Amino acid sequence: MVIYHNFKNTLYHGTVSEIVHIDVTLGRTRKDFGRGFYMAVSKAQAIGMMHKKYREAVRRCAGKKEINFLEKLYEVKIDEEVLNTLHIKIFETADLEWLEFILMCRKKGGMPHNYDLVIGPTADDDTILCLKAYWNGLYGKIGTAEAMEVLLRNLETDNLGIQYFIGKQDVADKLIKELKLIDWR
Repeated sequence: MVIYHNFKNTLYHGTVSEIVHIDVTLGRTRKDFGRGFYMAVSKAQAIGMMHKKYREAVRRCAGKKEINFLEKLYEVKIDEEVLNTLHIKIFETADLEWLEFILMCRKKGGMPHNYDLVIGPTADDDTILCLKAYWNGLYGKIGTAEAMEVLLRNLETDNLGIQYFIGKQDVADKLIKELKLIDWR
């Protein structure tokens, strides 16, 4: 049984899509913890992601006649009893282990691990710039402790929010007991 002392049973997901049913395969492939469904602990963090997704969607559709994107914030209720049956990876802080996990997930894409749920810091917008610099060897030889320490320092890890990730459909179906559209304003 897993007991996560900072467990939150109410999480948030910001998007530009209407969600009737969670489909983990709709997530982008090279993300922090893999392809799947991400939820934020903080409502403010989810709203920030929602605004970012809106800007991306509008930019991708620039020049098209009609753009019908609406910003939507969902409140997600988690079933605590199901949580205690899952294989969970928890990153308490954005440390070297967390960084290696993110590098692996972003490099391999898809769902490159077997965890049912991953909880940990969110790599923010500046993260991809830092990761590209790392992969281009600007921080030193890729894979060395020195290069990864420089990368961690540049990520400003003290300012990162916390996210929950589900990459398996059967887990999402069991763990998420309620998904409700809420007013974000």
